Order: sequence, then structure tokens, then C-alpha cells
Amino acid sequence: MGELFSIQLIAYAAYLIAMAICGMAIWKGDRPARLAALVLIAGWTLSALTGHRDKYGMNYPVTIIDTNCALAFVWISVRWRRIWCAVLAALTIVEVIIPLVAFFDRDIHRYNQMASNNIVAVLQLMVMVVAIQRAFRARRRADEGALQP
Repeated sequence: MGELFSIQLIAYAAYLIAMAICGMAIWKGDRPARLAALVLIAGWTLSALTGHRDKYGMNYPVTIIDTNCALAFVWISVRWRRIWCAVLAALTIVEVIIPLVAFFDRDIHRYNQMASNNIVAVLQLMVMVVAIQRAFRARRRADEGALQP
């Protein structure tokens, strides 16, 4: 029973949930939600493919990928002026800063760094759920306005 709920199974379940949320954003969201979901999917997929750390625990390719994702979210936020996208950009910037702080402060344990990354990832998914909900609400209001004479 302990092997059934192993860490790998939880990670795969989390990836499935993330793909479902991002897939829903691509399918039913507006243009900024679609772009944000594509950036999240691409960033997480590329980060999973480049999972090698140096002896100090720094993963330079993932840091570069996360920095580019943060820049993409800042661009989306500035382009469409959505508050949820600004929050997503801020969370991604925090995700870039976490390994840098752990790199310079050796007293931070590896598990604390991993836990903080997981918290930020869950918050990013919650922001995507808010983005999907906002797109549904805007579409429903537009449909209600179109039906009235």
C-alpha cells in the first residue's frame, strides 16, 4: 500500500492535474489564458527534461527556462492588462528567485527548496483556474448582452 502512494505517483498525478487545468485553459479560455497555459506547459515540460543539478544544487537550464517563462508572463500581463497574469508573472519570478536564494544561502535545506517550489506551482495552477473562471464569466456576460434587445 505504501508503494501505491509513492512520491512518483503523486508527481504524475500533479502533472495530470496541471495538464487538465492548462488543457481547459487552452480549450475554453481567452487568448491570454491560452498563451499562459502554453507557456506553463512548455516551461514545465522543458524543466522536466533538463533535470540535472550541479554539485551545489543549482540547475542552470531550468533557471533559464523559468526566466523566459517569467518574461513571457510579464509580456502577456502588459499586453492584455489582466491582474491574474500579473500574479502569475510574480509567482514565476518567485520561482526563479527560490533556487538563487538556496544557492547563495547554504543553510536552506534541499527539501525546503522543493517544498517552496511545489507551493508556487500549486499557486500558479490556482491562478490558471481563476483565469479560466474569468473567461467563462466574460463569455457568459457577453452572451447575455447579445441576447437583450
